[in-house]
Amino acid sequence: MVKGNWALFEEDFWAINTILQSLIQTSSSKSVMLIDKTGQLISSIGEPPGFDVTQGTNESMYLSLIANRVILVVLFDRKTSLGLVRLKARRGGEELLSVLNKLFDKLQYKNEEISAATLGAEFTAEAESEIDSLFKE
Repeated sequence: MVKGNWALFEEDFWAINTILQSLIQTSSSKSVMLIDKTGQLISSIGEPPGFDVTQGTNESMYLSLIANRVILVVLFDRKTSLGLVRLKARRGGEELLSVLNKLFDKLQYKNEEISAATLGAEFTAEAESEIDSLFKE
């Protein structure tokens, strides 16, 4: 199941954008985007993409799946080569994987805290009710 809900912490946002900015500069690409599997844009650097049917002859797209959850999209033109884009995207993908894994760990921890807090409140209410019923005359 693909989930489309994202919580992005500020430090993770800047870490992701720094990696994308470096990728666009070192690969001489026009645009770099990070998109989740549902199509939700997570981050974008460079020229806003505008697609039409004639772009295929002058512009190309490179896609890479990262952490099996997000897609790195690199749009580039004839000023750069696919080989360079692949090389730089691979390196950027490794850096993004590290940032995303830390983010996913934080989100899991945060979700566990929420679950524990909810369970704690329910447990407390049940325990108080049981104690009250034991001491009722």
